[in-house]
Amino acid sequence: MMKEKCIFKNPKIAMVILVMALMIAGALNVYSASFAMMGYGKGYFSGYIARYLLFGVIGLILMGWLGWKMDYHQLLGRRAEMAIAFINIVLLVAVDLAGHTAKGAQRWLSLGPVSFQPSELAKLAIILLGAAYLGKVMEQGKKPSLVNHFSFAVVIIGLLVFKQPDMGTSAILIAIAFFLYILAGLPTLMVIGTILIGAVGAVVGVVIAPYRLNRIYIWLDPFRDPQGLGYQMVQSKVAIGSGGFGGLGPGQGLGKYFYLPEAHTDFAFSVFCQEHGFLGAFVLIVLFLMLGYVIYTVARRTRDHQGFLLVMGANFLIVGQAFANMAMVCGILPVIGVPLSFISYGGTSLVTTLLAMGLVFSVYHDEVRREEKEAPPTLPLRHSQRPPFVGTPRYQKDRWKK
Repeated sequence: MMKEKCIFKNPKIAMVILVMALMIAGALNVYSASFAMMGYGKGYFSGYIARYLLFGVIGLILMGWLGWKMDYHQLLGRRAEMAIAFINIVLLVAVDLAGHTAKGAQRWLSLGPVSFQPSELAKLAIILLGAAYLGKVMEQGKKPSLVNHFSFAVVIIGLLVFKQPDMGTSAILIAIAFFLYILAGLPTLMVIGTILIGAVGAVVGVVIAPYRLNRIYIWLDPFRDPQGLGYQMVQSKVAIGSGGFGGLGPGQGLGKYFYLPEAHTDFAFSVFCQEHGFLGAFVLIVLFLMLGYVIYTVARRTRDHQGFLLVMGANFLIVGQAFANMAMVCGILPVIGVPLSFISYGGTSLVTTLLAMGLVFSVYHDEVRREEKEAPPTLPLRHSQRPPFVGTPRYQKDRWKK
């Protein structure tokens, strides 16, 4: 693992550099996308950017503690599984009973001045639960079955998130679980059957809610109602297209001035494209591709099945969700409220993303320690076999002979 030549010759250094680069880009974009809402004259560190930096620092501390100080196996035991599932279900039930409602959805819990979104933490919980159960199945050399306690937990958590209502996040939860099942070797017939059942469930979920059906219509043709239901998508495409090749310049985008709704959250990529153009968007996509490749390299070299699933699940959450958001704001996918990792504003989302990176670091360090233990011991050389020190006359004499 330590000798793997991965972009910057060391996966750990590469991941640190890429995460910090994406967070810097995210902080600048959040400030640019939100200062119009906050008004002028309130200072650079007010409002959304201050909260982004605060949650970023908290997330980095947790990432460092989890990645450098904690053994990830402690989160995958039987008791840990039960505790993770129980805590997440309790939090989601609490959202339903006493959650904070905003913009027609009840998704947040408030603890004094701080509010957080338990459905974001549920994404990390699904990864942990899936790695714990499916990793054991892989170690036993068996094929996973869909009838087990992990699937039951996914259904319960997914339904609680769906009830908020948040169909986008519930779809991500199910997609993460399904992705882990495929990596664990789910039989092909079960994969096909699950896709068909999921498609039927998605159609039913869309049909029973008229606003979701309208989203599909608007996704197919947003210009049929450009001032109404299609307003978000039309403004998103206008912002992306107006950026051109080089962009309008940092802070110079016009879409954030109350033309583009949710400019600092769901449509942060639109603001980024308008201000940095095709070139900036290309660089951002390359950063995510590089991060995905580095994380995949860690997973490929990991011999522990649970660690492998943990890293690949984190990769799907961080990079896969990022590309889903970019596809959403470009009109390739329907608008489902998926955040852009590191770039979109959202304290819980940012902390969850950094925690997922902490799990990747933890698996990496565990594999490095394993390789160091398995490496053959090196015997000390006798004095006559030792190479001369650089500054000795013998070294200088041999050097000039050459």
